[in-house]
Amino acid sequence: MIDIKKILILTLFGLIFPTSKQVYATIQMLDQVMILDVETLQIEDSVNTEFNQETQCSNISNEVDCISYDNCDWMMNMCMESTTNSCMDYTMEMSCNMASGCEWMMDMCMENMSDNAMNTPHFIVLDELNGYWFVTTIASGFIAQYSLIDNAFIDSYFVGDAPALLAIDPNNKIIYCSRMMPMNGMNDMMPTSESNIIQSLNYSPMGLSQTLNQEYIIDSPAPHGLAINDDGTEIYTASNTADWIYKINILTNEISGVVMDQAINNTPDLTTQRLKPIQCMSSGNRLFVSCSAGTWMDPFNGQSTIIEGKLQMWNSDLMVLVDSIDLGEHSSPWHIVKSPIDEIVYVVLGGDNLFETEGLASISYENDELSINWITNNASFDTLHGVDVSSDGQKIYVSGRGDGNIHIFDNSGNYIDNIFLGQMSMLGGIAVEKKGLPLLGDVNNDFNFNILDIIGLVDIVLNPMMGHPYQMYASDYNQNGLINIFDIILLIESVLSN
Repeated sequence: MIDIKKILILTLFGLIFPTSKQVYATIQMLDQVMILDVETLQIEDSVNTEFNQETQCSNISNEVDCISYDNCDWMMNMCMESTTNSCMDYTMEMSCNMASGCEWMMDMCMENMSDNAMNTPHFIVLDELNGYWFVTTIASGFIAQYSLIDNAFIDSYFVGDAPALLAIDPNNKIIYCSRMMPMNGMNDMMPTSESNIIQSLNYSPMGLSQTLNQEYIIDSPAPHGLAINDDGTEIYTASNTADWIYKINILTNEISGVVMDQAINNTPDLTTQRLKPIQCMSSGNRLFVSCSAGTWMDPFNGQSTIIEGKLQMWNSDLMVLVDSIDLGEHSSPWHIVKSPIDEIVYVVLGGDNLFETEGLASISYENDELSINWITNNASFDTLHGVDVSSDGQKIYVSGRGDGNIHIFDNSGNYIDNIFLGQMSMLGGIAVEKKGLPLLGDVNNDFNFNILDIIGLVDIVLNPMMGHPYQMYASDYNQNGLINIFDIILLIESVLSN
């Protein structure tokens, strides 16, 4: 829950508000999110991501309720904690590295002897309308909510199933999460089964809570890529293992899916691991999907083939493929982001350091045709992962999972700078603030001063506990650390004078 008193006190003394926008990066090996100044790259703050799930299976008395919990099994006529699985049960590198206590070494999944109940913060998303940021902890199964004002922890929600990516609807205050793999009672992922659930949660100043339609179930396993359209009425997801893409209509609950690889044309429940889609991104009625691809074994003849990494562009209205572009063998396209100023998608190439294919690609999509503007590679890059772009579209920020750097490029592909956060830090998702703090008096953060802000300010005075962080900041119009009738009077005078 938001500490209203703390925000007001810190507002009064001017102790917490950054003078510039910030970069948020997950430090997976340290169970931290690092916050840096977007211009100077100076570390401003670090946040630990440690949460506990306290479901007591022994307190559940019937089988139906027992098996509804991800960490419980019904055995010997009683509800008991699920047993753990061995790392050796994992056969895919991606699943292995996401599992708590496991590490992919020598082409097999092995126990990580240095592991100590890792949470593994994975993906970050920002709500710059209301003033929140969220992170998934993929190894321990949580979604956590923080304030953009001071990075204060608000709430966490245990979803299990290895929560991967997030998509956010700031207008309706709903967050969506792709859940890849069920978890047992020790919060370890279960390699013998896969989830097919997209989680939906409400959020407020009081924290995270269930929505009316809490879960959307697709026909394919291991949903990973996730995106939301501009008005929040449609969610898109892609199965990492079955190579199917789905559209979920939030208004009607209708779910439609289509195979991504016409060359294979597999059924939705069949694991193919050929295209291996990673992230989805929506722009208008165009949906982009990065496909990591790589080595694929034909199940009919047993022969292995190297599939080039790809970026696909879909018409999300019709769910038909518009265009696809190859990005090279061993390129392993990972996270993607759209330029705020051009019809360009930036694609991180996770790559393979044996072939020095790690890098960043700029892909244009003018006239519904994908074309490569540039690709920047460097032998020093190692397993690049996350990407985001500055608000003016001039700088692109990329996290290095293997090399411990945040790399900065300009929009022409030139390498500008980097900051090293530790060789064993294992950087994951990265997010860059675009808007920053709202203007004082702009209570609804729409860049206009009018009667709606006055109404919003009155609501804050009457119900301060229900104010979002950015509303609270913008409501203290005279910056005296108090939100009261004097702020209302000053805001009315300002609106009338304009």
